[in-house]
Amino acid sequence: MRPGGRYPEIANGSSFIMAVELTAQGPRACTILTYSQSANPASPHHVDQTELYSHKKWVNARFTEDEINSNPKLRTTTARG
Repeated sequence: MRPGGRYPEIANGSSFIMAVELTAQGPRACTILTYSQSANPASPHHVDQTELYSHKKWVNARFTEDEINSNPKLRTTTARG
């Protein structure tokens, strides 16, 4: 991280990493977007996962209906054609 809390511009490298364990109860996975989700510096997602990655932390992936529905930030949108 640069002085002032800024990360340097990324030129190349891995951007998405996933580790998966196949268990009898279903898959267990952790993911990380090393460059975060947004290129917009004003977005709260501009460096969120980059910070996680720098601290060797991961995001737990959700696969089952119960895991998905347990997310407190879950939002659903219905698209109509």
